[in-house]
Amino acid sequence: MRTLRNIAVILTLLVPFSVAAQSSVVVELFTSQGCSSCPPADKILLDLERDENVIVLGWHVDYWDYLGWKDEFSSPESTARQMGYRERWDLRSLYTPQAVIHGETQVIGSNRRKIEMYVDQFQAEEPVLGLEIIADGEQLKVNVSALTASLPEAGVYLLEIIPTSTSMIGRGENAGRTIEYINVVKDMSLIASWDGRSGSDLSAEIARDKSYVILVQANDFGPVLGAAYVN
Repeated sequence: MRTLRNIAVILTLLVPFSVAAQSSVVVELFTSQGCSSCPPADKILLDLERDENVIVLGWHVDYWDYLGWKDEFSSPESTARQMGYRERWDLRSLYTPQAVIHGETQVIGSNRRKIEMYVDQFQAEEPVLGLEIIADGEQLKVNVSALTASLPEAGVYLLEIIPTSTSMIGRGENAGRTIEYINVVKDMSLIASWDGRSGSDLSAEIARDKSYVILVQANDFGPVLGAAYVN
């Protein structure tokens, strides 16, 4: 059976707004300011963000914080998400930097060649999800619909992100370095569960001065079915 990949997105912001369609691949990076191997992976994420067909997310884990420098963006929630992927793929341990591409495969986060290979591969697949987003002030409306049969049950999530940030690292393995970050995940909340078949009209509250991503992902850390920026 064909693996589920990519999305069709109809994005409308601050009604009325021109409607555009796109297919996006989601690249998640599990990283830490306390990890000396992570800055090259952070740079790859910056480069990938320039591709309008790629959505990047930076998850800062907290298990490096005891080595002399506490990552200002780290959270137990980021570590818990990485643990979910570890259990799904039966990995022996957590590690950074780790890149997860479209919820379907994982590679070392500094391996640009493999990351770009998978991004190209997933972008070539047909969309499986229709995603209509309307942001009107502090109210976000989301319509989710299946474009193919037999989609799995999924969660529809709202992620608050920090679009750009520059950090000067004072101690630890990266002491003295200045590192740029993109789309750091600050918070993730479940809007609703979706049955994978019927159309669903959902809503959530957002703040005008913050940036978000809508993520639709199969249950149990399965494939990403759809995603879109909400700026």
